Amino acid sequence: MEKDETIIEDDETKTTMKVPTDLLDDFKHLAIDMKTTVTALIIESMRLYIKDIKKR
Repeated sequence: MEKDETIIEDDETKTTMKVPTDLLDDFKHLAIDMKTTVTALIIESMRLYIKDIKKR
C-alpha cells in the first residue's frame, strides 16, 4: 500500500465528495492538459463560484 504524501496546510481541510464520473474525467483530462492537479482545479472552481455568487 502506498503512503499518502498529501500535505494539508493549517488552513485546509481534507474532505470526501461524490462527483459524477463524467465530470471527474473531464477534470482529470483538464488537469493533465494544464499540468496541474484535479484538487487545484476544484479549489479554483469553488473560489470562482463563490466570487460569482457574491456579485449577484
